[in-house]
Amino acid sequence: MKCCDYNAGMLKEPLTFQRVTRASDNAGGFTETWAKIVGSPERGHVRSSSGGERFGADRVEGTARLRVTVRYTDKISERDAVLIRGVRHNIRFINNVEFADKWLEIEVERGVAT
Repeated sequence: MKCCDYNAGMLKEPLTFQRVTRASDNAGGFTETWAKIVGSPERGHVRSSSGGERFGADRVEGTARLRVTVRYTDKISERDAVLIRGVRHNIRFINNVEFADKWLEIEVERGVAT
């Protein structure tokens, strides 16, 4: 899509962008947890891209790909994740639409390892 195809009225879905952070476990090690990325977009436009099933480890796993559109930000990257309706989705690709720094199209995937 083009930059002019998006508008603020499309940003209806609540989102929470998260990043893995390390915290000391007070025993010389650390634990990894997901924490909200401060200043990241909190609403976006979400639409389905594709889905399927995969067979592995003697079980069938469902996968889903979505495309999330948000206002431009430089706070998120492909190592992050986004919560959509309480379900974590891994970010696979971020497209700065027309390199205009106005909108990001983010390809996310659910049901696969990070």
